[in-house]
Amino acid sequence: MKVPHSGYHWNCGSGRFFEGWYYRVTLPEINQSFAFMYAIDDPQGGTKYSGGSVQVLGIDDLHIWRTLPDCQDFYANRDSLDLHHWNFKGEGYAASDRHNEGKIYDPIHKISCTWNYQIEPVSLSNLATMGVLSYFPVFAPGWQILMLHGWGSGFVRWGERSYEFQNAPTYMEKNWGGAFPEQWFWIQCNSFSSSFKSNSKSDSKSDSFNSDYGSDLDANLSLIVAGGKRKTLGISSNVAMVAVYYKGELYSFMPDNSQIYCEVEPWGTWEIRAYNNQKQQRIEISGQTDKMGTEVMVPTTEGLKFRCRDTAMGKVKIALNINGKTIHAESDSAALETGGDMEGWKKAWRFKSANI
Repeated sequence: MKVPHSGYHWNCGSGRFFEGWYYRVTLPEINQSFAFMYAIDDPQGGTKYSGGSVQVLGIDDLHIWRTLPDCQDFYANRDSLDLHHWNFKGEGYAASDRHNEGKIYDPIHKISCTWNYQIEPVSLSNLATMGVLSYFPVFAPGWQILMLHGWGSGFVRWGERSYEFQNAPTYMEKNWGGAFPEQWFWIQCNSFSSSFKSNSKSDSKSDSFNSDYGSDLDANLSLIVAGGKRKTLGISSNVAMVAVYYKGELYSFMPDNSQIYCEVEPWGTWEIRAYNNQKQQRIEISGQTDKMGTEVMVPTTEGLKFRCRDTAMGKVKIALNINGKTIHAESDSAALETGGDMEGWKKAWRFKSANI
């Protein structure tokens, strides 16, 4: 199945443009994960923002990164999810819908990271995340969930420690356009303690995981929540969405079919309620963290800037009601994020999502 927007979007123009990809693999037994963020800015070259980058949010939310200045070394397929960018030192990445590998060394933290794992998709969709209008240049920026849930099998070497895993929960998404929104929040989790079964073994230099939800693969549960102050045909509005994959079904709460209410603190607390009255479905999500979080870089109109705060060890609770039956789940390995201009985060952000 081809996922919408999985191909490269740059139209070979000379204006400001970025495209970014996000891959995450979660290791529930140790409540850790690795998030790999790839980006290309102004791929035409010749601007002060032109170039690529690799960021990794790793163990204990430590952030490492490297730039890949030469745009000529970047490649992305326009018809499918397939991209790579390497420098002459052998640092960089190669990623697709079935595979993710790379290597970087961060001289500031003096940490190297090498990763290589295969991906088996579980939940894919032939629907554009933000609807049919996302095919037209009316939203800024564009956003697409590439894989709500899947299994990753391979390894990540973080410094001197190697983490090997089988059937670890994985997730993928992407963004493209001129810059990230003025303000946004984001939650992602596909490892919930109530349904996880595992066996593990470790030694002083490596951790090896054999993760399995059991014989019933439909028992897995995945969550993505996002809200942002985005522009539609140049007009700013507050929009949000929620998507849940549970037992083989996708439950979608989108601006065009649901009422979505959000209350998010500048950092530490996320509260979202969504109602799809037509399908008699509703959901409540509560995210919380007492960790400081880590700043990561995001594309802005002035290139990559540290305007985003993340943790991959947040707490999340969900209550999904389907036709009168409520499913409860919680996790300590949620990715929680707030981002954008600091002016907008001087107080809690409360809004009801616009229809688009």
